[in-house]
Amino acid sequence: MIDQTAQKIRSGPQTYDIKEVITSNSQAIYRLAYRLTGNVEDAKDLTQEVFIRAYKGLDNFKGQSEIKTWLYRIAINLGSSWRKKEIFSLISLDEISEPPAPDSQDSDTVRAVKKAVSGLPYRQRMVFVMRQYEGFKHEEIARITGRTEGSVKANYHQAVEKLKTSLKDLI
Repeated sequence: MIDQTAQKIRSGPQTYDIKEVITSNSQAIYRLAYRLTGNVEDAKDLTQEVFIRAYKGLDNFKGQSEIKTWLYRIAINLGSSWRKKEIFSLISLDEISEPPAPDSQDSDTVRAVKKAVSGLPYRQRMVFVMRQYEGFKHEEIARITGRTEGSVKANYHQAVEKLKTSLKDLI
């Protein structure tokens, strides 16, 4: 189902408010960027770049999906590009789930899960994060990433199997 913002954007630039697009989607895009990068500053940079690209590319938005799906696609593409340039190649093992809260103490189990997730190959980590942390269905992840649903399912299954192996002592 296409959201109202997508319909407004498709109708023309005068009918939507870019602030509304940013305000209603910035937290979700930041969470994804943070989980993909594991770094607060890189996640902020990626989030900002997503909205810059979205604004510049509004003419390319066809309105066939929700605006959030389109923004996730931009974030995934940027994250993948930046990773190839090795900007995101080293992920801090302590920063993989939520942005750090002051005085938060992680249990050994949480740290082990963070370490295991951060050790996944990029595509598997991306699919796992979108499915488990962001709540997307396989079909939605496929649309966002531009891959087949079968490929997404395979990456998710591989990620789960690797996590089971990595975390077998905790299970």
